[in-house]
Amino acid sequence: MKIRRDIWLIVLVAFLHFGLYAQTPVNNNSLTETLDKASMFLTDVEGDQKVKANQNLTELIESLEVIRKKETDDDAFLRKLFLKTNRKTLRRYSLYADFSETMLDHNYGCLSGTILYSLLLSHFDFNFEAIELSDHIYLLVENENSKFIFESTLGSRGFIANKTDIDKALSGYNERSVVNQSMTAVASLNSNEQTSVINNRIGLKELAGLQYYNKAIESFKNTELITALKQSEQSHELYPSVRIKQLMQLLVNEILYSEGLTREVKQNALKNYISHIRENKISRTK
Repeated sequence: MKIRRDIWLIVLVAFLHFGLYAQTPVNNNSLTETLDKASMFLTDVEGDQKVKANQNLTELIESLEVIRKKETDDDAFLRKLFLKTNRKTLRRYSLYADFSETMLDHNYGCLSGTILYSLLLSHFDFNFEAIELSDHIYLLVENENSKFIFESTLGSRGFIANKTDIDKALSGYNERSVVNQSMTAVASLNSNEQTSVINNRIGLKELAGLQYYNKAIESFKNTELITALKQSEQSHELYPSVRIKQLMQLLVNEILYSEGLTREVKQNALKNYISHIRENKISRTK
């Protein structure tokens, strides 16, 4: 009788253990894996700055992991993830801010904010897609029967969960003008070829490509043509989209007709560009 009773107690304890912990969220991504993904977006910083950026990201993730252990409801956790990240990290809007600036100085643009949320959602195993528009980018998050929009530029209002609000937001995105300062577009460079509407679903690698793309746009506006071309080539390696290809072609033409560059500099830029397009099978600029 005592043996049977002991067995019953063991079964009961096992059942209670399962009941208490079966609903605990499982995190399949380690911190190391997430930091490795983040490294794609931190190529512009080294040494102490890179260490500090990773440290800040680690602290944010660890604070969210504490919340996750207490909050087993996915929808509620997603709201808390969005709001805490917004309050803790996304403090000052800056059009051209990249991911390193966001993690080091709390400056953010729609792209760097979207990158941060993408890394966090990936870390906690949520399904999401970054939606690239001609002039903006946002996240569409889906969890079983729930759907959310993560809009990094709207502060606390950027977590959109109500179906009516989601439909309204999606309609607004479809009606956006091609040229908008939320995210620099090639159309702003007065090229008629770049005015087509873009609505692409992309992932982390393409987001890294768009960060280089934004850097190239900023360099171009600062008349740093050689730097801009290199950045656009780096962008294209990660995300071979039409507008990035067209940006490279535009920059090559600007370099060849520039009066402020030497013949040698122009030839080297053209040589590197031709090498790039051969490797990536891009049609040459005429």
